Amino acid sequence: MNNVLIINITRMGDLIQMIPLLARLQDESPGVGIDLIVDREFGHMAAMIPGIRQVFIFDFQALMDESRVCARDVVSLYQDLSHWAKPLLQVSYDRVINLTFNRRSAFLVKYLGCADERGMTTAHDGSFLVKNPWMKYFLDFHVYRHLNRFNIVDLFALGGSGPGRFHPIELFVTPELADWARTFLRNAGAPRYWVGVQVGASDPMKAWRPEYFGQLMAHLSQGRNVGFVLIGTPKEEPSVEEALQVYRQAGGQGVLCEAVGKTSVPEVVALLQQCQLMVTNDTGPMHMAVGVKTPVVNISVGHVDFRETGPFGPGNWVVQPDIACGPCGFDKVCPHHACKDHLLPQEIAGLCWHVLGEGALPTFSSTIRVFEGGIDEDHLGTFVLRSGQEPSVTAWYGTFWRRAWYEMFTGGFSHTLPSSSLPPDYEEVIALWALFAPQVSALCQQVKLVRSLSRRQPVPVLDLKEAQHRLKEHTLVMKELVRASFAYGPLTVAFIRETFNLEGQTLQAMTEEYVMAAKTFQDRVTLIFDQLTRDSPEPKRRDLYASAIG
Repeated sequence: MNNVLIINITRMGDLIQMIPLLARLQDESPGVGIDLIVDREFGHMAAMIPGIRQVFIFDFQALMDESRVCARDVVSLYQDLSHWAKPLLQVSYDRVINLTFNRRSAFLVKYLGCADERGMTTAHDGSFLVKNPWMKYFLDFHVYRHLNRFNIVDLFALGGSGPGRFHPIELFVTPELADWARTFLRNAGAPRYWVGVQVGASDPMKAWRPEYFGQLMAHLSQGRNVGFVLIGTPKEEPSVEEALQVYRQAGGQGVLCEAVGKTSVPEVVALLQQCQLMVTNDTGPMHMAVGVKTPVVNISVGHVDFRETGPFGPGNWVVQPDIACGPCGFDKVCPHHACKDHLLPQEIAGLCWHVLGEGALPTFSSTIRVFEGGIDEDHLGTFVLRSGQEPSVTAWYGTFWRRAWYEMFTGGFSHTLPSSSLPPDYEEVIALWALFAPQVSALCQQVKLVRSLSRRQPVPVLDLKEAQHRLKEHTLVMKELVRASFAYGPLTVAFIRETFNLEGQTLQAMTEEYVMAAKTFQDRVTLIFDQLTRDSPEPKRRDLYASAIG
């Protein structure tokens, strides 16, 4: 493999989180040339990422804006994109990795015509496809996101390359930028510790209350030689001002370095490199801090799930409210934001001092969970619970599916330890299997009937339509049956994804793919049932139900 192209065009955080993929590609094929396509907005950020041969910049945001307001017709807009991309056809890429899941990037992938496509692309009829099991998982895990244990950093690396050794996020800061940052801070003061603070966020749902940031800063500054580097965009200035007002009212005594709206993206990275700690919501600058080895304390509230996008790797910490409705769904509009009130500023201040090496891990109230970042036995990022409790059933199945997906997608063995106990809902697992397994068998038989009818010449159209209708009914019944099941629901979601991800250009080819997907689904659910019941105290009962798959 000589040339790889990565497409990553929508979010700065995603751009930073793909960095370990670059190192994984070099491990896979030393000396490989890696090019990157980004939106114009992220050009400065791309320049700080090591390991990229060439960065190609296009104004994808303008393309989207013009198509939305009908300033120009969509065909002419995509003609502009294809004209811009035409020189890339001469590179002969061995692999194109699309880390952006939208129609613009999908059409671009297909235009490039590479044999090894990963991520979203299009079929010959223009419908969308997702290639690579990790990339498909990326689209689907939100359905059971409370069971997900893969950080997006690892999903990018596994999907774009494959399993391998752990690589951290690393950003490159030039000596000139580092000198500028030191001077900028020196003009503000010379505390023992600089703490970066990001009060705002791109979405208010995932931002802790500004007043709490102010109280946190006040607690950190009392009796300590600490300074605060306040960063953010101009639109976040009102939130920062509110935090500072509370900070002063609470007797804050630390040095303030206000950089909100005064710095470029590279300058923010350089400032964070000079800090000894960053306290932040889930934001792009959080990943910047990780990339320059500045420890992060992440406030994870709203619809944010830190296991997906939290600060990657050792040295970083997460605080999450222990609340039944959190994290909420992306489509939810929260009327109360009560999760933010579960996190007490004085307790987070104690965690900050622990991270700075100024004390033991403090005791926390029951309204908070505290996690420490690390590396697991498969060389992937992980978070270890250090304080608080998780619901037993989600904790058990989170560990279970972490191993199961890894082994199914890699074809290898996971070195993470399996649970030593039966699932907490073991009786439900057994009882539901008696209903679920026959449904799976019936579905597989119906798929084969559809294939048989599609092979006939001439095709019996009415019979085929009736068979397809029954297949749809089987699928819906099965989906509803296991919708709430942690044991069988995730696999069913993955199977349904496959049924909408068929590449065949003919009816027969598509039905062959459908049969293969159903067979894989049946094999996997049988394997999962075997793993869930392997240590059953009633082997005869377990074997009886195992035969239900037929």
